[in-house]
Amino acid sequence: MMKIKKIKTKSIIVKSNLPDGDFVINPYVGCTHGCKYCYARFMKRFTGHSESWGSFVDVKINAPDLIPEGTNKYREKSITISSVTDPCQLIERKYKITRKILERLIPLQPNLDLITKSDLVVRDIEELFYWKKKDF
Repeated sequence: MMKIKKIKTKSIIVKSNLPDGDFVINPYVGCTHGCKYCYARFMKRFTGHSESWGSFVDVKINAPDLIPEGTNKYREKSITISSVTDPCQLIERKYKITRKILERLIPLQPNLDLITKSDLVVRDIEELFYWKKKDF
């Protein structure tokens, strides 16, 4: 049984420790895929969940509202969506957190990497092609 919980987060764009990224956005905590090979399984110990990895997701319901407007801070900076969850997992169909984040990021003009194994990413192809077409 999947445990879904709506949470509010204090911040959503976090300085990254990844070698190829300046910032990271994780719109969810946990993942419905529950892949045995997933490197993000280690994150469970930081979540406060007793459920096994793949059986819970916390939805950062206010995440899109935390994307700032009218700033150049992220212009041409690298933002990775997501480093420890799948931003296009099944729960995204209902909550559309990732899609709303993409819409809010367009005016900020960052360089974007989106990591997913889900075909739901096709839903957001128009937003994603913005980065391909736009000459920053």
